[in-house]
Amino acid sequence: MTAIYQQRLDTLRSEFDKRKIDALLITHVPHVSYLTGFTGSSGMLALTRTAAHFLTDGRYTEQARQEIHLADITIHIEREWWKYLHEQQLLEGTQNVGFEASHTSVASAETMKRIVEGRTWQALTGMVEAVVMVKTREEVDSISAAADIAAKVYDHVLRTVKAGMTENDIAAEVAYISKKLGSEGEGFETIVASGVRGALPHGRASNKIIRHGELVTLDFGCRVRGFYSDVTRTFAVGEPPMFDRAIFSLVLLANEEAIATARGGMKVAAIDAAARDIIAEAGYAEEFAHGLGHGLGREVHEKPSVSYRFPEDVAPVGAVITIEPGIYLPERCGVRIEDDVWLTETGCEVITRAIPKHLIVVE
Repeated sequence: MTAIYQQRLDTLRSEFDKRKIDALLITHVPHVSYLTGFTGSSGMLALTRTAAHFLTDGRYTEQARQEIHLADITIHIEREWWKYLHEQQLLEGTQNVGFEASHTSVASAETMKRIVEGRTWQALTGMVEAVVMVKTREEVDSISAAADIAAKVYDHVLRTVKAGMTENDIAAEVAYISKKLGSEGEGFETIVASGVRGALPHGRASNKIIRHGELVTLDFGCRVRGFYSDVTRTFAVGEPPMFDRAIFSLVLLANEEAIATARGGMKVAAIDAAARDIIAEAGYAEEFAHGLGHGLGREVHEKPSVSYRFPEDVAPVGAVITIEPGIYLPERCGVRIEDDVWLTETGCEVITRAIPKHLIVVE
């Protein structure tokens, strides 16, 4: 993997002239991980045209030395990063310094500018994201391993769920079994939304009792080697009404059409439209109020955002995205079906293919 880290650093440096900078400060830890291989929770990278300086704190002294192998990275263990940058003259010879606007607080930016004197600062967006959106085969294998755990978790849920359980009961099972099967942790707070609560796209698990004949939407993620899976499935506990079945079939059709359409190099709005048009034509445009999906990797939500709201954005070859259309009907039910896919030049590879998505009725 060292070669890909070096390639990503070189790609960033190749953008310096275009961005009119001669140094870049990367402070968003997942981005630091993509560029160095570091898996700790605290660190930053100061990248110049000729060097890369990694800074962390004393908790990660040995870990950083074990994980970071790039020849041009010097490791410094220091909590007061801006002071250290200034005192050690790590930005010597630079004048225009870029930093991650989306991941730098106002307070941090003010401190940085005050301590690291004599520089012109540029708040940049999208520069690092453009590089780390593209995943390697090895990184996708980690996401696939997380999806394989999710498949076993879903199978366990289907074998154990029954009417009379609460949504919290299911969420607790997901957390326990995921860890037991090897997940490093949950990607986010598990969503379990049953019956009328299915109309809540982010309906976190509650003490609501699951009743016979209700649809249940389950949205959860697992993590392997620092990479996440993110999957949503909707199933039924007891035979659901025909209306609910029809809504499920419509969402499944939209999911499958978007997967058949998606490929690297497409505008995200076109991928979104493949699913959205089907739902809209059936009369449920207003009931599908969120974007089709998002990027996935070391974070559950990364770039690109796969949505009609970003008509000019492109999903590059190599990006991993989610495809998750949904219909949410207040006081009635909700359905969402989410898959993770790796975009290629000619289509996409479905990472979550082992997780059944047809309507399963648990008696």
